[in-house]
Amino acid sequence: MVKKSLFLSLLLSIALTLSAAENPVVEMQLLNTINYTPATEQWSQTMAPAMSLSISSGRSGNVQGEVVLKTPNVNLLTTAPAPAIYDDILHKAYFKARFPSFRLTAGKTRLSWGDGMLFNAGDVLYGSNDTSVTLTQAELRSETGLLVSLNYPLGFFSFAEVTVLPSPDNQIEHMGGGARIYTTVQDTKVEAGYLTSYESERLHKPYISLQGNIGPDWYLSSSVAIPQRGDIGEETLDSLVITGGLYHIQYLKNLSLRLEFLTRPAGNWKAESQSDDDCPLLLYQELVYTPSSSLSWSLRTIISVMDLSLNATLGVNWAVLEGFSLLGFLSSPFGEENDLFSWKGKVPSPYGPTDARIALTLGASWIF
Repeated sequence: MVKKSLFLSLLLSIALTLSAAENPVVEMQLLNTINYTPATEQWSQTMAPAMSLSISSGRSGNVQGEVVLKTPNVNLLTTAPAPAIYDDILHKAYFKARFPSFRLTAGKTRLSWGDGMLFNAGDVLYGSNDTSVTLTQAELRSETGLLVSLNYPLGFFSFAEVTVLPSPDNQIEHMGGGARIYTTVQDTKVEAGYLTSYESERLHKPYISLQGNIGPDWYLSSSVAIPQRGDIGEETLDSLVITGGLYHIQYLKNLSLRLEFLTRPAGNWKAESQSDDDCPLLLYQELVYTPSSSLSWSLRTIISVMDLSLNATLGVNWAVLEGFSLLGFLSSPFGEENDLFSWKGKVPSPYGPTDARIALTLGASWIF
């Protein structure tokens, strides 16, 4: 009954916002997927409709805001409690106010700390150090959260930022917060910061991130999570994460290439029994070929170097008409038993380990 009420509330919210908003943006998707599970030799088929509604204020003025509503993931509807479903529906709801000497951001949104599309050790707010992502999504990392942030400009390319996070369990001693400084040194962007948050225990997370250009854009980040009790030295070393990458666009050949890496120096450097939380070396590559303005091909691959397993997705996007596109994806893991991306075992996913599948997805997307 609670979940049905959530859907009714969602439909009512959509109706009200559509009638009140001047320029809402609606994205609708209908994807049909055929799966084959090697472990059980079973075939299955799913059809998943999805929709998002974005309402934003005008770009002029000193106060701006945005609300984004999304249909919840099908997996959440069958396994998650009502608050988690509601949190998934209300993807963003925030405002930004520009004062003479500082800027205020408050609500549910996402702050971009550090650099990296898939792997980003500087993202101490949400965590971008795992492979539990869906490679068919346009945005690999999209988690949002409640926060209040003050941004104070220090120069043309420099600022200081202070962020306060609410308590995850309504206990005031479990509130979180942090700060960062963003500046440039010659042609290199330098970003450093610190976050303290409560995640079953109090953690302190300093980080540093660098970005520059050597032809391709390059970026490098590092962070640790320091506990307040226990074996602080060993746990801090175990939490050390270093990420980096290169991004380059070859305009004459209509190609873009992104290469990223993640390493945990204190991770499991044995070839067997790799897991998502202690895998010592991961690579991510993304190749996008755009032969015309209406057609693009993409290949995304996550590679576990120690066991030589990988997860790959080949995709195509054909913009047939204005705002209307046909989509296609072919995804599969490649690895032996006990590998991170096992062919017949469990593989990481945003909703916990799932059976490895070969998936062919065909569908359409419409933005209006």
